[in-house]
Amino acid sequence: MEKIKIIMDVDTGIDDAIAICLACGNEAFDVLGITTTYGNRKLEQTTENTLKILELIGRTDIPVAKGAEKPIIKVYEPEDYSVVHGYDGLGDMPDPLPTPEKKPLDISAVEFMARTLAASEEPITLVPVGPMTNVATLILTHPELMPKIKQVMLMGGSTLKGNASPVAEANIMQDPEAAHILFKSGLKISMACLDATWKGYIGFDELEDFKNDNWLSATIYDMCGIYAEHYKLRMKNPGLAMHDSLTLAWLAKPELVKSKDCYVTVDIDGRYTYGMTVTDVRNVLCHRPNATVSLDVDRVPFINMIKEAMANLAAQKKGR
Repeated sequence: MEKIKIIMDVDTGIDDAIAICLACGNEAFDVLGITTTYGNRKLEQTTENTLKILELIGRTDIPVAKGAEKPIIKVYEPEDYSVVHGYDGLGDMPDPLPTPEKKPLDISAVEFMARTLAASEEPITLVPVGPMTNVATLILTHPELMPKIKQVMLMGGSTLKGNASPVAEANIMQDPEAAHILFKSGLKISMACLDATWKGYIGFDELEDFKNDNWLSATIYDMCGIYAEHYKLRMKNPGLAMHDSLTLAWLAKPELVKSKDCYVTVDIDGRYTYGMTVTDVRNVLCHRPNATVSLDVDRVPFINMIKEAMANLAAQKKGR
């Protein structure tokens, strides 16, 4: 089977960590590299968290490059997502993951993406699951490489409701101008948005099974305590939303996701709707669709994909 070549762009908190496990533990993917950005925590922390997860799962062969520290235009006021991901971004576990030995590359995230795209004989899929700053900067600085991008499979946005404001999703809200650039780029875009990611959850009872599945699942269980509390008490969700992992599940098994081609733009002017992905589900504007938007997900096989990937990684590292 020909693998899907991807570069992940992450702001590693808990759901990013699980998405990295899914990408590395599913044979559908060839992870060419991971770039980092601010988001769930500041850049230095999200980069360290990314390196920690790769060392945990035995994939230190994957290069990591640090990216944007702040949005392109918007004044950077770091969001405090400690109530979601913990102060360290990985759940503030009693026994935290050790300081990673692996270091990031000496080149920036954008330069890494540009070099990797230029050297590739076939187009590469970008998977940004944090603010879109790195990808937008790539678009602005390397327009000649756009044909090398097969598609952008992003986590962000929604068709109506938000989680960072009444109408804006967190990844888009942190750099609306970057997201606006992306949606205007002409690239093939799939938007794994809140409409489906809130439905793609690990039930609280299902999470209990993680304790006994394998050593990696048990570690993720320990990591998810504060994340579970957030979704149970604040979001009133039936379980832990696997926002970032949906991008990978959608790539590997498109049949799991119900979607619709829509015209999407990002509001960068509104007082109350700043950062909103204005998604024309009913084609009121009569514009040509520029994105495929997720509306629902077949939850059980999606969660099983995550569990299978963790089992694969646990077995691989144990066997080394």
